[in-house]
Amino acid sequence: MPSRRDEIVAAVAAHDAANPLAQLPRSAARLLIAMFPSGDACQRSLDAIAGEGFDRKRMPDALRRLTEAGFLSRQLGSGIVPITYRLHLPPLVRR
Repeated sequence: MPSRRDEIVAAVAAHDAANPLAQLPRSAARLLIAMFPSGDACQRSLDAIAGEGFDRKRMPDALRRLTEAGFLSRQLGSGIVPITYRLHLPPLVRR
């Protein structure tokens, strides 16, 4: 049975193979693994995620591209409730 990490890496690789002209950033799989270590929702701030070794200035573009590719959906927060990102892996990769 593949691990969550393996599922994410496989999904990103499959996307890039199927979309050679619209490949995801090289850090896409690593970013998704950091954001979703066990669940399908992430409410961490971009600064907290960047603290794991990501370029804070490049993260908005990477998140936008992952959203456009269908890997993420985004729900805006309000007040003290942060933005919620939800992970959507293709059904063939998901256990």
